[in-house]
Amino acid sequence: MYLSLRWKALIVLSIVLALVNASLAFLAYRQAAEQFERQQVAVRDRQIRQLQALLDDGYRQMARLANIVPLLGSDQSDQTINERLHHALDHHGFMLDLEWDIRSVHWIQPNDQAVLLWPNQAQALPAELITRLQGSPEQTATLLTCAPDCYQYLVAPLLWQGRSTGALALGRSVADALLTFHALTGAEVAIRVEQAPMPFPVITHPEQVESLLRDADLAQLDVPGNANTLLIKRGGNWFEIFRLLDLMPEVDVLLINTVTAQRQAIAKVTRNSILIGILGLVLSEGLLLLMMQTLVRRLRRLAGLLPLLADDQFAELRDRLPTLNGQLPLRDEMDLMIDAVDALSERMEHIQHDREAARSELVWLADHDPLTRLLNRRRFNQDLTKLIDEAVREGYSGALLFIDLDQFKDVNDISGHPVGDILLQRVAEQLEMLIGAEGVLGRFGGDEFALALPQANSERAIVIAEQVQTRICAVIVRNHGLRHQVSASIGIVLFPEHGVETQQLLADADLAMYQAKERGRGRWYLFSPADQGRELANARVLWSERITEALIEDRFELHFQPIMELATGSVQRKEALLRMRDAQGELVYPNHFIPVAEKTGQIHAIDHWVLARSILILQIHPDLQLSVNLSANAMDDPSLLSELKGLLAQYHVDPARLTFEITETVAVDSLQNTQQMMRGIQELSCRFALDDFGSGFASYAYLRQLPVDAVKIDGAFIRNIAHNREDQIFVRAVTDIAHGMGKRVVAEFVENEEILNILRQIGVDYAQGYHIGRPGSLLSEKHSPSAQRN
Repeated sequence: MYLSLRWKALIVLSIVLALVNASLAFLAYRQAAEQFERQQVAVRDRQIRQLQALLDDGYRQMARLANIVPLLGSDQSDQTINERLHHALDHHGFMLDLEWDIRSVHWIQPNDQAVLLWPNQAQALPAELITRLQGSPEQTATLLTCAPDCYQYLVAPLLWQGRSTGALALGRSVADALLTFHALTGAEVAIRVEQAPMPFPVITHPEQVESLLRDADLAQLDVPGNANTLLIKRGGNWFEIFRLLDLMPEVDVLLINTVTAQRQAIAKVTRNSILIGILGLVLSEGLLLLMMQTLVRRLRRLAGLLPLLADDQFAELRDRLPTLNGQLPLRDEMDLMIDAVDALSERMEHIQHDREAARSELVWLADHDPLTRLLNRRRFNQDLTKLIDEAVREGYSGALLFIDLDQFKDVNDISGHPVGDILLQRVAEQLEMLIGAEGVLGRFGGDEFALALPQANSERAIVIAEQVQTRICAVIVRNHGLRHQVSASIGIVLFPEHGVETQQLLADADLAMYQAKERGRGRWYLFSPADQGRELANARVLWSERITEALIEDRFELHFQPIMELATGSVQRKEALLRMRDAQGELVYPNHFIPVAEKTGQIHAIDHWVLARSILILQIHPDLQLSVNLSANAMDDPSLLSELKGLLAQYHVDPARLTFEITETVAVDSLQNTQQMMRGIQELSCRFALDDFGSGFASYAYLRQLPVDAVKIDGAFIRNIAHNREDQIFVRAVTDIAHGMGKRVVAEFVENEEILNILRQIGVDYAQGYHIGRPGSLLSEKHSPSAQRN
């Protein structure tokens, strides 16, 4: 359900303002009510004092009259006090009634006998009054009572002819006092006597007040917390009834005040607060709608333009953006949003341009080699397929040349990959200048290139191959005084003569290239279906499958040949030799599968397996020390060092118990990488031995460059040492040189005791061979006599 932002804001604002206005109206009402209550408290206090003052004034008047009444009689000296009082009241009693509202006069004789003096008929004196007089006969006593009529009584001692002759009691109605009170305050007064025939014996304006009191719930006056007050509304008027306590026993004096004006004032204040709040609410909502009208209109326009971003219409979006609020000096969030959308569109436009450029670059990279800018393998295969189809369709012959640079790895090892990249780029430039638009040229990665020539027979292909070799040999790269120059081995196949399948032609060209390499560097070779290269390739595939199965089924195993320390005759170290079991359980020696593994790249998995199994065996046999052979590929394996660290830490094996053996040929093929790898492994405290020492052309030079701990003399110098003086001289020289450089010497192929004794005399440190022990498992070191050393 859609609800506009303006209405959401209006609803929220209305609720907030309504709550605020209601709170303000309630506070105004509360303050007016509290002020009204404070005023009424003051009014009630004042009225109580006024009523009490009127009653007290009546007592004072009665006290003065009590002293005057005996003087109103005749001056006859022989009259008794009784006669004098009767005479005075008979002649002047009406004046007491008219002037002072005296309703009765009694003479209380010394024997406490009350005698009615005036008028002839009056209610008897209350017994309580006589009791008060008896308690204090010399003092004036007062009493207010409503039994049955409400009178004020005053009893004053009477002296006659110098002696006490009782007391004079005057009775007065409270009506005049209440009327005077009403005249002074405007409040009505009612006296309520509970359990009386007349509940209101005295009341001002009974025709109005009595009905009001009868309708009111006077029982609420007794409720705690009402402060003896009751507020009632009748006929549009408000009245407050207040009960005055302690004026007389069992008698309530009710003061009725008209508070209509005050209540109307409270209602007016409350009503005005509500009206002002409603007016403020309406004005606020109107202003909000007015403000939101422009804002929402701009926001809707902006929202309608945002889909242009998805359509990449960035310029149109910026042209149609709402203008900024330039009429006001201050900017608002809408202006900031427009700015943000404008900046976003520009940013997205730049990103889109970059994306298009990147997409174009990716499309180009999908078909080209980024280094040489030639076609890559995928695109070359596609174009070659088209050329083959065209040759078959048109009936002409084409040629495919597979080019591999000779000795290119030496350039990378000696001068680094940047120099090798420069060499590859220059070779690519030469090939492009040679071929031009005549053929399709591509780089397959590393130092391999491929060239497809349409409409070329074998003679034309050979001419182009020789031109390619000439151009490549002309490429010379110099770096820090070194001069790098390479040649090329080229394999040639013809299509459709040698086949029409793209992948098969590439495989045949690769085989032909290897045939060229076997004949020497810088040669070409034309493929012939009668060559045995394909059979060799099939054999490599078969052995590759066997190696994969052996890795999966864990059919590799290590055999161990002891290495004796000649000085002590003890065997503490053994060399781990790799073996493989075929599917029938027959033992397969490394010379059958290692060359294939090196060509297929499976040698990396074998290296890691040998490393993990050797360290596990070191953990199982804590007294054993092992020598492990590393392949040439291990020197270029970036993950080998980290895995070695992890295995040593996992199995808690002392690295000094592990010695790695590399051949001189391995070291020479990748000298820089070998040095880095050896130093990294030696930092872990593992050791290195240079195997087959003496079989190369510069053994001593490499011995100085490689950080090895031991030298293992090639077996060719050991087998006939007992009968060949030159071998003895060579072994002695190597031993002296190695010892002088702080390295140990190991002699292998020790086949008999005579050789062993000669080695002791020369000073060789360790001996290894069938005379010491044949390769075998750790449980049994004996092996079949036909076993061959790795």
